[in-house]
Amino acid sequence: MQGKVRILIGITGGIAAYKVPQLIRLLKKNGAEVKAVCTPCALRFVGDETLRTVSGHPLYRDDVSFHDIEHIRLAEWTDLFIICPATANTIAKIAHGIADNLLTTLALSVPPEKMAVAPAMNTVMWENRVTKENIAALEKRGVTVLPVGEGELACSASGPGRMLEVEEIVDFVMSRLPAEGALSGKRVLISSGPTEEPIDPVRVISNRSSGKMGAALARAALMQGAKVTVVSGPARAALPPGARIIKVRTAGQMRDAMRKEFRSADICIMAAAVSDFKPAQTRASKIRRDGGGKISLALEANPDILAELGKRKGNKFLVGFALETSAGNEQAERKMNDKKCDMMIVNRAGESLDRDSTKITILDAGGSAEPFPAMDKTQAGELIMQRIAARL
Repeated sequence: MQGKVRILIGITGGIAAYKVPQLIRLLKKNGAEVKAVCTPCALRFVGDETLRTVSGHPLYRDDVSFHDIEHIRLAEWTDLFIICPATANTIAKIAHGIADNLLTTLALSVPPEKMAVAPAMNTVMWENRVTKENIAALEKRGVTVLPVGEGELACSASGPGRMLEVEEIVDFVMSRLPAEGALSGKRVLISSGPTEEPIDPVRVISNRSSGKMGAALARAALMQGAKVTVVSGPARAALPPGARIIKVRTAGQMRDAMRKEFRSADICIMAAAVSDFKPAQTRASKIRRDGGGKISLALEANPDILAELGKRKGNKFLVGFALETSAGNEQAERKMNDKKCDMMIVNRAGESLDRDSTKITILDAGGSAEPFPAMDKTQAGELIMQRIAARL
């Protein structure tokens, strides 16, 4: 993110408000100028002095010390107004145009396309029909509504309704702001995660890919200003909210999605661990272990998605991944050339699979091989995107 972008954070009276100071710190670290406005109830969960200190600005609240047109000035100042946490009460007020405090008055003053909400509430409230209708009204108006997380809530219940983690909110904010990065205006298509091939209604053939590398690449591409689409198998790693996500399960489904999205892509990175084989026949009912006998499973090859894309690549920049179990880059080099890739990322199963870190070598179609020491996958994603940008 380049330049001083201006973020206005609206804080409402939810327990997740205590996370906002960390959100402000991360946004400032990424080059943003941040101001905060809060409802009276928000100050039960986060201190006004803390917000003033971390933002470097006065805290805007319902107070006579501020001018009665403060909402207009703030609306004109901000590049993005994001309300987080957004309680069910505040969402309902905004959906129906109620302006009974400075924050909700701001919501009527900021254009919908410059506004986003990060909901946070109890699962019962989140799943209530009225809440769903209010969210639909905001989305119809053009306000971006971020997804909620799932897990343990403040009330000790567990389920959907948690506010997204602050790192995910930062990813979203960065993806929404005018970008001046090296990949600004480029469309990046990324495949991520494992695929699953059903044996019967219960069992599948899959692998240990977590999808962390694909998520890191998507995040790095967004930071470079790209428009990002991720075709993801059933991965465990969370993808950045700023990316467009297409969820698939089988290699066949991934193939169909990648071929369709490839038409409009400028850069394609095939980072998914696609199953090379699938059962020749999928059983309609669960296979029983009657008598404890052995069974044989006939396999057939899945389509080679990367090779198919290579035949259609034209002037697109195509990047493949080669997950190897032995030393040396010879096999990866053959793969890069045979599949008409511009770049191949080599990693070893024991050093990368299902880990937070990885050790990669970047092969270039021009003949260069650039090895790197072990690093966090977030760093590896940034490094790969930097090398792609340099090639372009």
